[in-house]
Amino acid sequence: MNTEVVDMAFRDAHTEYTALLAAFQSIQIGSVDVEGHPDVSYAPSVLDDSGNFYVFVSELSKHTENLLKQGRASVMLIEDEGVAAQIFARKRVTFECEAQSVAREHADWTDTIERFGEKFGRVVDHLKKMDDFHLIRLHPKAGRLVVGFGKAYDVSGERMEQLAHVGGFTEQGHRPVAHKNS
Repeated sequence: MNTEVVDMAFRDAHTEYTALLAAFQSIQIGSVDVEGHPDVSYAPSVLDDSGNFYVFVSELSKHTENLLKQGRASVMLIEDEGVAAQIFARKRVTFECEAQSVAREHADWTDTIERFGEKFGRVVDHLKKMDDFHLIRLHPKAGRLVVGFGKAYDVSGERMEQLAHVGGFTEQGHRPVAHKNS
């Protein structure tokens, strides 16, 4: 494949990646409890300038306990089904994250809660008065961006800014099933 086509594919993937990060309102969260039982849920989220996601979540949710006790999660931002050109190839990015509670006394708590208020409105004024709500930072360690069939990229770097095309665990990408003649 010529380098101009590859360069354009990377530019297009980066554009799609940037659009996903700019448009999201919530993230899907995959977590496990102390016994290894999986849980999936979602939470409204904000992103800081360093590429960290934050959720402000209640102790009434399973994922809150899982995040606080296990210190890790998988998060996903995914294109809305209603606008996806192909349901099998929805644009999405997933990240393996370290989860860490942010204390209310910390400057990051105040700054981040202000971001929540700017993004989600007055409901945050009520929620921040609730003692069972915890601000949790989800620091991405590695990611995977999918922007279409055969268009998957590993996401890496200090701020998750680097993309590298992948071919799957076999490194062969999509391939047709070999038909046997009987």
